[in-house]
Amino acid sequence: MSQRILVTGGNTGIGFALCKQLTYDHGCHVYLGARSVEKGTAAVKAIMDGLPGSCKGKCELVQLDTSSDASVASAVAAVKGSLDAEGSKGSQLYAIVNNAATGVSHGVGPDEILNTNVCGPKRVVEGFLPLLEKFGRIVNVGSGAGPMYVAKCSPEVRKTLCSSEVTWEQILEHMKSGLGSAADSMGGYGLSKALLQCYTMLLARQHPELLVSCCDPGFIDTAMTKGLGASKSPEQGTVSVRHCLFQKLDGNGWHYGPDGVRSPLHFLRHRGEPAYNGEPVD
Repeated sequence: MSQRILVTGGNTGIGFALCKQLTYDHGCHVYLGARSVEKGTAAVKAIMDGLPGSCKGKCELVQLDTSSDASVASAVAAVKGSLDAEGSKGSQLYAIVNNAATGVSHGVGPDEILNTNVCGPKRVVEGFLPLLEKFGRIVNVGSGAGPMYVAKCSPEVRKTLCSSEVTWEQILEHMKSGLGSAADSMGGYGLSKALLQCYTMLLARQHPELLVSCCDPGFIDTAMTKGLGASKSPEQGTVSVRHCLFQKLDGNGWHYGPDGVRSPLHFLRHRGEPAYNGEPVD
């Protein structure tokens, strides 16, 4: 049976490229999450219309707005119905990819950015966890903006944000204290991606049976980076995600760079540089 993977924000950019690759190249049954039924339907049609004849993959739409409790609950029910359908009873998700995100380029404020980029993945994980395999994987799509944010924080804050013992209460507190701080130069976006990595470490600690990762896709040409000079295609932005989905991982709760190599949260590691050795943050 093909692996079943949920991808949020799958109708455009890196999410769409990933859904297509998972369907075509890995033969997965992909649940493409999209806020808009119209855009999601078009994305699924584009993928399925181009399906190679020998490919056993499948892409299925799930309406899913990660910023809404009600929408996540509805999406969970829809996916459970699909998993329980005739011929697939007892099936579970192999992985969840929290890709949906927003930023200032979308014309939204910091509260919406934090709700979507930090609380959204938490909603999705808590909703879909009962449908995930016991030893499944969760991949949170971060950004280089996260380490760039943490690098500007005080030593005390850096130590808290980089600790594998970070708590949800500390994450919530920093949502408030970090906004408008000297380190917050991106209207909450870098802050949100730093806190997403914090949540990744927390989740790995809470569920050690799962493989939970956060990864930086790189500076990719998408709607979020429009006009900023990004030149790499969305297809090039899936390397670290697919590494975290399918490769042997030596640790849990780790952050990975665009090349699929372990990277720190407290400074930006560039492609080709040595892997982060996990040394404690001073």
